[in-house]
Amino acid sequence: MRVNFTILLIGLVPILNYSQSDSLQLKTNHKGPNWDTIKYEKFNYVLIVGYFQQYRNFTNEISQTVNKDSLNLSSTPLIAESRLISGLVFNYDKFQIQFGTGTKPQDNSNGKPESKVFNLGFTFGDNRWVAETYFRRFKSFYNDNSFNIDSVRRKTSAYIASPNLITSLFLARASYFTNYDNFSYKAGYGCNFRQRKSAASWILQGSISNFQLKNDSSLFASPSQKYYNEYANLNYINSLNIGAGGGAAISLVLFKAWFINVQGTLGPEIQFRKYNLNPGERSMTAISWSGFAKVSFGLNLKRCYFISAFSTDYLLINNSVFRNTAKSQNASFTFGWRFHTGAPKPWYQKFQKTKIYNLF
Repeated sequence: MRVNFTILLIGLVPILNYSQSDSLQLKTNHKGPNWDTIKYEKFNYVLIVGYFQQYRNFTNEISQTVNKDSLNLSSTPLIAESRLISGLVFNYDKFQIQFGTGTKPQDNSNGKPESKVFNLGFTFGDNRWVAETYFRRFKSFYNDNSFNIDSVRRKTSAYIASPNLITSLFLARASYFTNYDNFSYKAGYGCNFRQRKSAASWILQGSISNFQLKNDSSLFASPSQKYYNEYANLNYINSLNIGAGGGAAISLVLFKAWFINVQGTLGPEIQFRKYNLNPGERSMTAISWSGFAKVSFGLNLKRCYFISAFSTDYLLINNSVFRNTAKSQNASFTFGWRFHTGAPKPWYQKFQKTKIYNLF
């Protein structure tokens, strides 16, 4: 069985959940939760074990905006697709760790090249606010407009591939949920909360990110280059972004078990960009847009749960000649079981009173 080591690193990511407002109730501390327990509940004193499967993809949807193109030769959707990642997730109290590996090779019979993916992420927060930070790197893309650009490829089913094209995205984002006393963010995307009744919340967010797209030659196929004017030989984009925005989230619950969760945000951001026109460079500062969209659904019972989820982070990089809508996408399925362990051992109760524990 072949294991892709770079994907194996994806699973070695601890996710520390900072539960400032929903700490465990110990025998020596009878302070109750500061949310409506009729709306949602937290599972204390349980070890949660789950099995997950996951895909991570990245899309750069590039299109020019200045020249007439009735044959759609200029459209350049560049796509990278990861292997299927499978693994186990363990959760106790505030702490969650998952181990995963990509063991199923992509089906290259459709002419799409295999992409190499590296992901490193760190998330903490409670149902009031959550901070998400990750770095993702994708290498080897294919042009999803290949068959329109080159009719010969339509017969061979071989996509135009860029094996050395790399996209990377670093993102640090903080989201605040205004109705946290009734709405549980973690119930839709985690395993230690359960939304019992439908609820909704407004979202406020701020973010900082760095996006990079680079290749050893032009980003555009030869028949497409003439439509991009002075950007025809473009082979590098770097953008440092600072943004703020808002949105909404809603969870619809049936029989205190079945649920669907939908949320999304959008907001302006200032972007400090650098282009390599090959030859020559161009720098500029611009105002554009970014945000995220998430959907999850499943069954969340007292002991067992399963969750299917899809999320995408997107940002728009546009200028007078072209626009690129960059999307980092994730699709997953998780099935798990909660094992009741009883009150924590004395040594762990002492740990819960330390500054290190309360830091997260």
